[in-house]
Amino acid sequence: MTDAVLEIQDLDIFAPGPRQLVFGSSLSVGRGEAVGLVGESGSGKTLTVRAVAGLLPDGFTTAGTIRIDGEDIGSMSTRALRDVRARRIGMIFQTPRAHLNPLRTIGDFLTEALVHVAGVKASTADRRARELLDEVGITDPARRMRQFPAELSGGLLQRMMIAATLAMDPDILLADEITTALDVTTQEEVMAVIADLRAHRDLSLLFITHDLALAGAVCDRVNVMQHGRIVETLQAATMRRDAKDPYTKLLMSAALDEDTPIGADAADEAPILSIADLRKSYQVRGDRGRETLVAVDAVSMQLAAGGSLGIVGESGSGKSTTARVLLGLERADSGTITVGGEDWSVPARSGRDRRHRAKIAQMVFQDPYQSLDRRQTVRQCLTEAVRVHRRGAAKEDVDARIRELVAQVRLDEALLDVRPRALSGGQRQRVAIARALAADPVLLVLDEAVSALDVTTQVEILTLLDGIRRETGVALLMITHDLTVIRRLCDHVVVMRAGRIEEFGTAAKILDDPQAEYTRLLLESIPREGWTPKRRRLGRTQSLPTVTRSSAVVPE
Repeated sequence: MTDAVLEIQDLDIFAPGPRQLVFGSSLSVGRGEAVGLVGESGSGKTLTVRAVAGLLPDGFTTAGTIRIDGEDIGSMSTRALRDVRARRIGMIFQTPRAHLNPLRTIGDFLTEALVHVAGVKASTADRRARELLDEVGITDPARRMRQFPAELSGGLLQRMMIAATLAMDPDILLADEITTALDVTTQEEVMAVIADLRAHRDLSLLFITHDLALAGAVCDRVNVMQHGRIVETLQAATMRRDAKDPYTKLLMSAALDEDTPIGADAADEAPILSIADLRKSYQVRGDRGRETLVAVDAVSMQLAAGGSLGIVGESGSGKSTTARVLLGLERADSGTITVGGEDWSVPARSGRDRRHRAKIAQMVFQDPYQSLDRRQTVRQCLTEAVRVHRRGAAKEDVDARIRELVAQVRLDEALLDVRPRALSGGQRQRVAIARALAADPVLLVLDEAVSALDVTTQVEILTLLDGIRRETGVALLMITHDLTVIRRLCDHVVVMRAGRIEEFGTAAKILDDPQAEYTRLLLESIPREGWTPKRRRLGRTQSLPTVTRSSAVVPE
């Protein structure tokens, strides 16, 4: 390959101690080329890209060579290095909200580098920022410039981050897991934006992901990383045929795709959960004062005891709101919710009622690092949960129950005395599941519980949940934006869009013979061999909750 924009040769990365985390990694990215760096969580791929961007944590050191357009950044002066990283390298992060000041507008963020680094006038920077927003497909850029991060959806924020990265006209984009938490249609939109920009600007791309199928679809070459080492480099178009390393083959076999068997139908059991004509709305700020946004509209569904039901849809479809209303975290405007024969339409008012409902239904959240107390060890976390639901239990009984829970979620007992920061993402999610199971619930609500996990860990957690359901008879309500997750776990599927149900049926019927156009769009947006991302939403009605005032501009 000639005209390399980025060259990494024999890169070693050491954490304080010293402890080596990356071992002799080498890769290159040519001008206009897209190169993938794929591996599980903890493989070293993010550390590698942060070394290029100069964003390693304090105390970390490196050895080896990193070149940008043939220049060794290790031999540059501090000023020259700062200029290279400001102007020639663009970094896009996984979670845009974590890198934005919630008190500053989108316009402030977009114009900051243009004014303070490039030295252009504020009026010129403002005009350029609007052009960038238009370039990445964001409508009404003047209005968006006045908004705050909390007012934008995840997909819009990610596109805005891409626009901000392009402000300095970089030679290469470093994209670190930028689609992990996005639904499949928004993921396709974001990747289509990047593909268009690469074609028009001759941009290079280093794409870090744990999704081998996505990397294969959008990249020219793919590097596979395991335990800090690049074990294989493949041409994306032929990687399934040419892969030789056992780890690459493992990633391919773990991928959740159309060939994954669909779970069998649940037994004909009485419903443990019934929802009828549920409606939930919010008051939001609009161009003309307060407006009503309908998040859930006339939603009805049932879940059989011991069954598994998936609610799938894009961000903003109303699926998580439905779950929050079910568990009493939000109050519905109207409709009925029945769980285990009890009326749950109104949130519990007393501590006693809340504990009673918690013994029936428990929730597992998307990010276990946020839902677990970082100060508690695993043992302390589980002890607290057991004592809440088994008041007065003797210490030996509590300890015995903790051992049962740990065994149930296939977690090593040696991890009982460590804190969440010392666990992998999959291990944290196992702890969160164990904590939920401490109540012996009959219903487990899983809100995007595997969306942030790498593909092999996803398969492990989904297999674990299916086994727990069959062993204990707990019913599973899976909230997800990923239809391939539904294929692995669920008996029945509800497809939601704009707060309404588009389609309902068995998993086999919905996934293999969808009737709704929207369901077909979701399936077509899943990366696979021969797939290329498209801007499918341009010219289409946006799939978002409805707003009662016709003058309002919806978020996506």
